Amino acid sequence: MVNVKGYNFIHKNSLTEAGGAGLYIKSELMFRERPDLNLDDDGVEGLWVELFSPFKESIIVVTIYFHPYNSVNEFSRNLENMLLS
Repeated sequence: MVNVKGYNFIHKNSLTEAGGAGLYIKSELMFRERPDLNLDDDGVEGLWVELFSPFKESIIVVTIYFHPYNSVNEFSRNLENMLLS
C-alpha cells in the first residue's frame, strides 16, 4: 500500500493468491463501499463505491480485477445482468 497525502485508500483483498482491487479516494469526498453490488463470480473481484456530493446525485464507481483464467463471455453476461437488474 502506498500512502498518498490527501487520499484514502480502500481495498478488497483477493480470496486467491493473486488479484484484489483498490481505489484512492480524495479525503474530502464522502463515500461508502457497496458490497451489495459485487458480482457472484469467483473469477472477478470488484470494489464498488458510492461517492456523495452535496451538489449532484451520487456516483457509483467500480474497479475490477479480472482473473486471466476466467471466461470473458461469462464475465460480460454477469456484468450485463447485474447492471440491468
